Amino acid sequence: MAVNTHRANCANAQRPGCECSGCGGSLHGWRGWTTLAADPPQVRDELRRQLENSVKKDQRSGRLSFNAHNRQAYLNLARLDVADHLWATGPRSTLDSRLPLDVDTADPASVSSDFDRVNVLTKAIMEDTWREISIDIDNLVQNEPNAREVKKGLANHVWCGLLVALIQLIEKIDKAIDFLSDAARQFIKDALSQHFKSGISRLVADAVINIVVDKVWSALTRLLEAHFPLLGTDTLRVLRILTVYTCPSVEQHPEVYKHAVEPLMADTHKIIGEEIKTQVTILFTAWWGRHRLDPGV
Repeated sequence: MAVNTHRANCANAQRPGCECSGCGGSLHGWRGWTTLAADPPQVRDELRRQLENSVKKDQRSGRLSFNAHNRQAYLNLARLDVADHLWATGPRSTLDSRLPLDVDTADPASVSSDFDRVNVLTKAIMEDTWREISIDIDNLVQNEPNAREVKKGLANHVWCGLLVALIQLIEKIDKAIDFLSDAARQFIKDALSQHFKSGISRLVADAVINIVVDKVWSALTRLLEAHFPLLGTDTLRVLRILTVYTCPSVEQHPEVYKHAVEPLMADTHKIIGEEIKTQVTILFTAWWGRHRLDPGV
């Protein structure tokens, strides 16, 4: 069936709106940004200078231009601040030697930092589930070109939509038994059905959503059984980080802005710098107003 070749520019989020059948969006963005978080500070400083120098201003007034390039540049500067935060919270032995980012979820001490939590969650619910999801889609669709298109469709905001739904779910509950309920699982499936759009029938689309959610749900169940702190403010923060890193185009996904970008900018840990917060708010508020997209949905 479909050959799952994953492009590095997808993992590194080098093209907004990327739709990659090689990972179905499960590796988009977060892998590049978390790798950057493990780099020495001077690597991020150099990228920060490049992003700041790329910002476009009106030639007459010298004011910031309200365009897609600047929205992307300042959002990436915010992501870079988040990477600095992850580096600051991460275990020095891991970051300094660039060891593999695997963490033992059975050991509470191994998930004591945001850096650890981000890597545990991404590996468990996105990276490790993708192979089985891909195989099940191949078996369901049984046509290589169509299977490839289905996987591209998943890359179009399905994973960040799933993460937003998880954030909303955790905000509402405080007991693991409620999190693992059939109602909670159905809430996630309903949320994904709004984002997964492709040329296939609704029946097949629903079957694909069931595949994704069932695999992710099994991974979440294993995390809870291993005593990973899935509920609470720390996990909400890292889920928001993961969402911002994963979304292929925040300006086309208002829920990500509301449930991930804004809470991170308001986080008491002061993850994102004041100047960056100001410019992100100005640029995206202008964008929502111009296109009548409601970030409060």
